[in-house]
Amino acid sequence: MLAKAKDHDGVKLGENIIVGGLGIQVLFFGFFIIVSAIFHYRINQIPTLRAHSIDVPWQQYLLILYTASALILIRSTFRIAEYVMGGGGILLQHEYYLYIFDATLMFLMMVLFNVRHSSNIIAPHKKAGHLQDPESQDSGYPLEQNVYVPTKR
Repeated sequence: MLAKAKDHDGVKLGENIIVGGLGIQVLFFGFFIIVSAIFHYRINQIPTLRAHSIDVPWQQYLLILYTASALILIRSTFRIAEYVMGGGGILLQHEYYLYIFDATLMFLMMVLFNVRHSSNIIAPHKKAGHLQDPESQDSGYPLEQNVYVPTKR
């Protein structure tokens, strides 16, 4: 609606819809973080047998989740403030705010997820000398080495 707006009322309506959507996003994302923190607290208070026996550093990944979530919440809050202030606001008049509160935060999140990528949890460990077909993950059958190459006639 904001892109198609032809008058001030249309622009204002589009901005209000964007601010409302961002507000709902922050609200639900905050709820997700609270639920994650409650889970983290409870699993630390009364750990299950599996929580002790699993060799995945799940607590470290929860801390990564909290860090990434905080970065996203800061960025979303910046976006809300940006739209509330409007085109004449200080946030849109000075580009360095965009670099600090958008680009830098997303760059830090990208670095965080590249340093501790979640594929370490999801992907099965590769067996030495065997290629595995991703569809048959734990079947134990190695991937066929023969590849069909059509011949010219």
